[in-house]
Amino acid sequence: MNQLLERFQKLPRSQRYLLSGVMYLLVAVLFYFLAIAPNSEEIDAANAQHDKLTETRNKVKARAENKAAFEAELEVLAARLKQALKELPNDREIPGLLSDIDGLARKSGLEVRKFQPMPEVMHEYYAEVPVQIIMDGSYHEFGIFFDRVSKMGRIVSEKDIEIGNPVDNGTETDLTVSGKTVTYRFLTDEEVAKAKAEAEGKNRRPPPPAGGGGE
Repeated sequence: MNQLLERFQKLPRSQRYLLSGVMYLLVAVLFYFLAIAPNSEEIDAANAQHDKLTETRNKVKARAENKAAFEAELEVLAARLKQALKELPNDREIPGLLSDIDGLARKSGLEVRKFQPMPEVMHEYYAEVPVQIIMDGSYHEFGIFFDRVSKMGRIVSEKDIEIGNPVDNGTETDLTVSGKTVTYRFLTDEEVAKAKAEAEGKNRRPPPPAGGGGE
């Protein structure tokens, strides 16, 4: 070993530098093949896992930052639903609501000749509750009635309104108004389930047999 070192020291400086570089390169190649190459698959898997965990962390961080906005939006939706529930009566409130409408008509000075509930019109999540009406009164009295109905805090609409028999009584014109006063209600969970079951049953029914003539 001493002789090798003495020979190395006697070599020109350029050759010593070149030989040192070759030795470092040989050591690096041996280190790669002995230490890194056998574990390359594990290193790649670890890098992929690191990237996946980083992506998950970023998603969680984004959700945490938006939590306040999501909660505020949820509160707004809950308030809207609460207001909708107030405006749409349930089935137990319908008779009282219709009685209130009839009372408003009479308080407005109208003569109620007909106030007859009609069959409900079912929709997916709500039902229309129509009432056929025929009322007599002045233009001013009808204006008062419709204004009071619009301020009830419930959704009530007028449909198929017809105005007839105008009569001038000297001070104003008397009218006969006929049509439908319609309010609405949410369906119960049982009614929604029943409607869906009936719709599915209709879809499953086999088509009627084709009619055929005799020979």
